[in-house]
Amino acid sequence: MIKNIVVPIDYSEASLNALETAGYVATQQRSRVQLLHVQETDEAYLDQAALTMPSHARSVADAIAAGFHQKQGINPSIVFRTGFAGPTIVKAAHDLKADLIVLGAHGASGMREQFIGTTAYYVVKYANCPVLIIPEGSKWPGFSKVLFPLRTSFGSYKRYEFIKALSGDRGAHLEIFALSLDRDPVEGQALELMRQRLNAGNPKNDITLSLHHSEHKNISKEVLDRADRTLANLIVLSPAVDVVNKQFFVGPFCQRIIHHARVPVLYVR
Repeated sequence: MIKNIVVPIDYSEASLNALETAGYVATQQRSRVQLLHVQETDEAYLDQAALTMPSHARSVADAIAAGFHQKQGINPSIVFRTGFAGPTIVKAAHDLKADLIVLGAHGASGMREQFIGTTAYYVVKYANCPVLIIPEGSKWPGFSKVLFPLRTSFGSYKRYEFIKALSGDRGAHLEIFALSLDRDPVEGQALELMRQRLNAGNPKNDITLSLHHSEHKNISKEVLDRADRTLANLIVLSPAVDVVNKQFFVGPFCQRIIHHARVPVLYVR
């Protein structure tokens, strides 16, 4: 499922951590890895066909690619683009036919709150493929405890297949954190049927599933608290966390979780 991974790099700690996670996923999935460096420019220069990439940026990118090749055994390609970070990443990922974007949560500029509020949010909202956001401060070589907040929605099984691909062959515990309103019996039955279908589709039993119900008072806080209590190392979000029937929507609950999560967050439609 994940054949082509694009990793935006700005040489910050967060982007290098994202690259390490991308290496783990690529090794599991035998994926191609493309490093994307965006040279941000003033608006006055955006109409130019191309700008000269500073030689030191190329040298650093080459060194990072060589180190990645030596460690992971994967020879990544390097792509340089010019423009505003968010739109340029989205367009480049589309042009490069990315199956997954692995993005560091914060940039090297030091404007960290602005970065997570603009670049990461923009990429999550407009990218046409799943986005895996990696926070700074820790390395995440794999995912063994996955929290999947979910309401009943179309596409849930497809999202599970993507989670399974990320988990690799070491096995993982996947917890479905049901966001049913007032324990609605119809919605609860639908979630239980989905749980049974996922188990039936996993004959090797390398991923276990449990089902819990949110109280639905403050979804973002409940999800973050649940992730802390279960020691989850990946939170999977979809538009269904906020609404059931809007596929291209990043609502306030997802935004808050992305802003405050201390572990990687995968956003997949």
